[in-house]
Amino acid sequence: MIRLSVTARLMIAAAAMTLVLVAMVATKQYTLETGTLVRLETRPVDPRSLFRGDYVRLRYVISLLDLRDLPGDKEFETGDAIYVVLKPDDPYWTPVSIHRSRPEPSPGEVVIKGRVAYHWRRPGTDKVPPRDQIDATYGIESYFVPEGEGRELEDPSQIGRISILAAVDRFGNAAIKQVLVDGQPRFTEKLF
Repeated sequence: MIRLSVTARLMIAAAAMTLVLVAMVATKQYTLETGTLVRLETRPVDPRSLFRGDYVRLRYVISLLDLRDLPGDKEFETGDAIYVVLKPDDPYWTPVSIHRSRPEPSPGEVVIKGRVAYHWRRPGTDKVPPRDQIDATYGIESYFVPEGEGRELEDPSQIGRISILAAVDRFGNAAIKQVLVDGQPRFTEKLF
């Protein structure tokens, strides 16, 4: 058995951590460079506290999915992987179907991968319609902005409609490419 010195073990641990960080950056760069650009409509999280620190919290129209309206799989639990097929619909992309495993999209469509944050089921009554909805997250729910430059995003009613241009790669991974205000780029992600 080979015995390593404390210094050698620390160097190996540092190299491993560096490789993990490089892999994370490379994965995001791959998504940004090769992904299909998808414009997503946002919903306000809380107009009084949308901006906290130097990042923007985002919520999307495609985050709340009604299983009664979408074809595909119907059985999901909190924490499950979810694949949502999106199609272009002027000006935003909209969901077409929802799946437990990655389907092959039709031409012009993309598949975005996410996680089920919550699944609501409620039977209907005479006065209340049934509910079968999923709250999904896609890993693009926050965006870091340059320090001191994002204060204007605190209250979207003051600056206009915020939307996101996301890159979705062939594996379904998504990354925010641009933050748009009234359709115009306000912040653009550039790793390299």
